[in-house]
Amino acid sequence: MNASSLFFAAALFFSFGASAQTFVAVPDEQELVGSYSAAQAARPASAGSVNYFGVVTSHDASNEQFGQLRRAIETFQPTLIVVEKPDLGFAATETATIAAKGVPGYTRLLAQQHNVPTERLDNPEAEYAYLQTKLPAEQLKLYYLLREARRFRQNTGASKALTVKAMRQLIAQSATFLPGTENTIKSVEELAAAFQKNCPGAGQWYEAPATYFCPQAAGLYPIGSFSRTVNDAITEYRERYVYAPLAARAAAGERILVVASCDQLPAAPAIGTVAVK
Repeated sequence: MNASSLFFAAALFFSFGASAQTFVAVPDEQELVGSYSAAQAARPASAGSVNYFGVVTSHDASNEQFGQLRRAIETFQPTLIVVEKPDLGFAATETATIAAKGVPGYTRLLAQQHNVPTERLDNPEAEYAYLQTKLPAEQLKLYYLLREARRFRQNTGASKALTVKAMRQLIAQSATFLPGTENTIKSVEELAAAFQKNCPGAGQWYEAPATYFCPQAAGLYPIGSFSRTVNDAITEYRERYVYAPLAARAAAGERILVVASCDQLPAAPAIGTVAVK
């Protein structure tokens, strides 16, 4: 699987419609982040730190998180900003950038305004390869299909019927971006059956809750459950290959601001709180 394959999958689906680490927890995407306060704004930037700023998906320039993000950059004075999602550029103005590129584009625009270099946080190909070694094909495919279904409904407000229609096409093309899972979940009906088997009592697959996609929520579920198994594997990968390298760079003196959504944040304290480790 490569980046272009993942981008194709998203485009296909959406065509239907050792240093100090500051953890900023985020709520469900249905709520406003509230991750940056006046008290936090008063805290000076520190040498050698990683600051995690939680965001929710939005293309609305009036969303409070965009002002919070600007203040976070001004306060932390990062030497590096790490952004979830690939670099798709930005527009001529802040409002246009938010409308067209959302949080990733706006973050990169702010970085340019403050002359701060950026890097991408997530590596979908490496993460997928790692999960292939930890999960059976059915659970691996189920996780990715559920995640795309939730993103689709969250960003488009699609009905159940439209979501099912889009999912049929996504599954038909899934060999392109989910290699090694061709022999499992080959239809929407099989997807529904796999969801009921792996997530008993969780309702319908197109209504899977946000906690299924947040590694820090894995502890809410019994050991051996689908969500905990998947999220434990994701947490293990990210702690080793994403967060640890950032911590090492911070230990060498870099001030790093990570801007990411719920399912990319490291394990965090209670919602709406900040902890320094």
